[in-house]
Amino acid sequence: MSLDDIQLDRRELMATTVGLFGTLGAVGGASAADLVEVNVGVRNDAGRSAAKRAAAEVKREFAFDALTIRVAPAAAENLENNPNVRYVEENGTMEAFEQTTPYGIETTDADLAIDDGDTGAGVDVAVIDTGIDAQHETLQANLGEGWAATDAACTTNCGGGGPGGGGGNDIGECLAEWDDDNDHGTHCAGTAAAADDGAGVLGVAPEATLHAVKVLACDGSGSFDDIAAGIEWSADQGHDVQSMSLGADTDSSVVGDALGYAADRGVVMVAAAGNSGPCTDCVGFPARDDRVIAVSATDETDALADFSSTGPEVELAAPGVDTLSTVPRDDYAEFSGTSMACPHVSGAAAQVIADGTTDRDAVRTALLDAADDVGLAENEQGSGRLNVADALGGGDDGNDAPTVDDLGVSEVETDDGDAEFDASWAVSDADGNLDAVDLTLTDDTAGETEEQTSVGVSGDAASDATRLVAAGDDGSGNDYTVELVVTDTEGASTTDAASVTESEESGDGDSAPAVDEFAVTDDSNPNWSRHTVEWTVSDADGDLATVTTEQLTGDGSVVDTVSTSVSGGSASDADDLESRRTSVAEIRLTAVDDAGNETLETKSV
Repeated sequence: MSLDDIQLDRRELMATTVGLFGTLGAVGGASAADLVEVNVGVRNDAGRSAAKRAAAEVKREFAFDALTIRVAPAAAENLENNPNVRYVEENGTMEAFEQTTPYGIETTDADLAIDDGDTGAGVDVAVIDTGIDAQHETLQANLGEGWAATDAACTTNCGGGGPGGGGGNDIGECLAEWDDDNDHGTHCAGTAAAADDGAGVLGVAPEATLHAVKVLACDGSGSFDDIAAGIEWSADQGHDVQSMSLGADTDSSVVGDALGYAADRGVVMVAAAGNSGPCTDCVGFPARDDRVIAVSATDETDALADFSSTGPEVELAAPGVDTLSTVPRDDYAEFSGTSMACPHVSGAAAQVIADGTTDRDAVRTALLDAADDVGLAENEQGSGRLNVADALGGGDDGNDAPTVDDLGVSEVETDDGDAEFDASWAVSDADGNLDAVDLTLTDDTAGETEEQTSVGVSGDAASDATRLVAAGDDGSGNDYTVELVVTDTEGASTTDAASVTESEESGDGDSAPAVDEFAVTDDSNPNWSRHTVEWTVSDADGDLATVTTEQLTGDGSVVDTVSTSVSGGSASDADDLESRRTSVAEIRLTAVDDAGNETLETKSV
């Protein structure tokens, strides 16, 4: 079948809504004894044992603290009251979202990335869906290992009707358990990674390895535990990206556990926002989980698709209307849905990883930072519409501003009558044209500039510690600020600042604490301001009392704080600070000793 012969195939799947426990009849493996199938999250071995004792049948045990059992309703209710059990949820289902087409490769500049030689080679992408055609002409070269849940395994007995008709696609033979008997998974796989082989269509990452994780049966539906098991299996294989064009209106705790399991193993997870639009605050699950990149759908003009779910959890938009991609066997069709938008982002994540960015949070940041603002509301586009080339630097104009990666100031103890400080700094420039780092020490208490110095730098990264001196100020207890300006050879510059309070001298040997290390790692995303603060403090008198770290907004309001009791002459730790939908401007560290002496430092973020 040629691409010219392709007819628009608009087929829709309605996502099932799972009711509250007890409102549905027996599901899945319900028996004549009216058993229900539930997922049980446990706190410990005692909880696992209790669940097994209550079960008429144990269907599945996970590597994390959960299992799926078939159990009498009364026994399930008893488990809900067991203190060793975290949750009991009925084993509901998720379904593939509605579908329909690509121009998306060009819209997202994936073609420019590919022309530059970026292909996603060496990266493993799991398509957690209805399977992947095991013999498709433009997918077969990229196929790796596959897996299928028993209840979702490929069948030729589903009946016709395709994704929107409540049945399968009438393939005549299942070539593997994970072969696609529905079309949906193969379509998503083609968008993510169809090969650049001259046949059919081109995917976002044409040399990434595709893995079929078949958790949805031929009718497009799959149980929570099957989906959780697929996520678990993929994470255990070491896959880099999981693409999930599926979802439900309700959360699932067992799927949530699986997402945590995968996140702990560094997997980048991408999911379709859902097709409940037009609506607000209606992103489906698992897309709305904060460990997952939620993707909304746009059309060829970058307008929001009328079916796309929206909400504060949306992080990226991508083409999802009339998207051309692969379907079994050696065929092609146009589908629409956030299901079609999702694999654009999954393929882009593979491209970023292949380019050398492997940390899951850094991959997410690269995609969000490179997105194009197409004029939609934040709850519709998140950071913007996906731009693959820019995420890889392909859209670079050669004059990105340099970046201040770290700036910390610590006091140096001296007996020469001067206040001295070491400013530790690290800077970088994506264009590789660093030029100079200028440092200014200001006595904020006296309102005077004490010292200015310039350090020549070059290349794409530099770091050092620079000694700054305020002559004659030793022991004054004044507040100081160090301002750093990094400039590149094109004149672009970035400014940052850090503050420190000089220790006061006293005649009784009661010195103030010293901050020896103060490092901040920023793991923020559009929904959360998250920072990890690593610190080391000391006190010459050996009477440390507390160390407090705080997130501050631009107006000085504290939005999160961690206080740690310490003692002796030195202490170190790492604090995790987070606040939801709050713009954090500074991190403040305060060390206090038993005498009430206090040392305070801040870092801009």
